[in-house]
Amino acid sequence: MSQRHARQWGVAISLGMFLLGGCAGASPTPIVIIPAPTSAPPPSIPKATAVPPIPPTEIFPTAFTELAATDLTTTVEQTATLGTVPPTEKPIDQPFLMKIDKFSVIVGRGILLEGRVVHGTLHGNDAVEILGPQNKLLSTNVLAVLILNTMRDQVTVGDYAGILVQGIAPGELSPGLVLAAAGAFPSYEEALQELE
Repeated sequence: MSQRHARQWGVAISLGMFLLGGCAGASPTPIVIIPAPTSAPPPSIPKATAVPPIPPTEIFPTAFTELAATDLTTTVEQTATLGTVPPTEKPIDQPFLMKIDKFSVIVGRGILLEGRVVHGTLHGNDAVEILGPQNKLLSTNVLAVLILNTMRDQVTVGDYAGILVQGIAPGELSPGLVLAAAGAFPSYEEALQELE
């Protein structure tokens, strides 16, 4: 047998023995970790350069600071002004106002005006005015106030009321006129604005 064949057989036998040894639970071949060469120094990490702080005057110019101070002053003044505005009156505290939806003649008594009370309170015997376009103004007195055809002492905001008045001719009336407390509204147009 030549040397070459003997070498091949030797390698084959060694390989076979290695494989058989692995199957029989032989310890695995240890892994050798080769350390890195120490001749080259590790790479250096550049250090962060410190940034000098920026003075506040460069961030907020003087003009901007003055503007901010002015705006703050204005806001304080506006707040003070708003605090002096009187609160809006509640509808019940305002003068009586009602838009006339319909009317009917009560023979021997007067005319019954019907509508929803928008402002105020009305009692029997109160003085009222009927306002209409083109400076129409009819003054009269209340004979009685009714809700659902029942006499009441007063009617107030939200009531759908009937107001019995005297001294007015049916031809002078039409739906859409306004019944108001005497002297409360200077014109029909101003009374309408309150109804909106």
